[in-house]
Amino acid sequence: MKRYRLALAGIAIILVILAIPRVLLVPRLAHELESEIGESLNASDVHVSIRAPLGWELLFGRVNGVDLTARDAVMDGLHISRMEFHGEQIRFDPRSLWREQEVVYTEASNVRGELLITEDALNELLWEEVDPDRFLRLQVSSEGVDLGGTISVWNMEWTITLRGDLEVHHGTALRYVLKNFEVQETRIPAILLEVLSENYEFIIDFEMFPYPVEIKDVLPQERQILVTFGGLS
Repeated sequence: MKRYRLALAGIAIILVILAIPRVLLVPRLAHELESEIGESLNASDVHVSIRAPLGWELLFGRVNGVDLTARDAVMDGLHISRMEFHGEQIRFDPRSLWREQEVVYTEASNVRGELLITEDALNELLWEEVDPDRFLRLQVSSEGVDLGGTISVWNMEWTITLRGDLEVHHGTALRYVLKNFEVQETRIPAILLEVLSENYEFIIDFEMFPYPVEIKDVLPQERQILVTFGGLS
């Protein structure tokens, strides 16, 4: 009976030791990631879920998967309403995590996610970067992202519409590109369109994202845009 109890006690100790990484290390890494995202992107309501069944994977710098959600983040001066990130077979530098309390990403087999950006957030960026007098306003629909408003030229008020779109720029940024220009429903020559393009172009750079990602698609919706991204190859 005594040997039986000792055997049970030994098994219990082994199970406790095996469970320590899962109970202690996984929550710690999740907390570090939440703190890092919250601080670097000034985000709120950050939640990280780590898939590491044993927990011992963390000691070798890898996890099966990470799911991240956040709200009210800021990237390159742009307010992000909602952010989602999903990664699989992620590797990181374990020494940086345990010694410096910093998560240093190295690679992943699959990374995907999306960003939701409202029309109001795009307008705030427009007014901050290219139109401080707020003469124009962005209007987002399923057909694209247009600019409309009234400007003063030669002491005359002109009602204009700048037909444009957000395009992927160098893989990690979005650029507003003019497609057509109208003044009181009259189309203007291409040379003037080029001049206006230089003055009303702005770029949103997502290279500051904590993980290296590439923009896959930009989907205009009613008063918001959905940006989908994946891991860099």
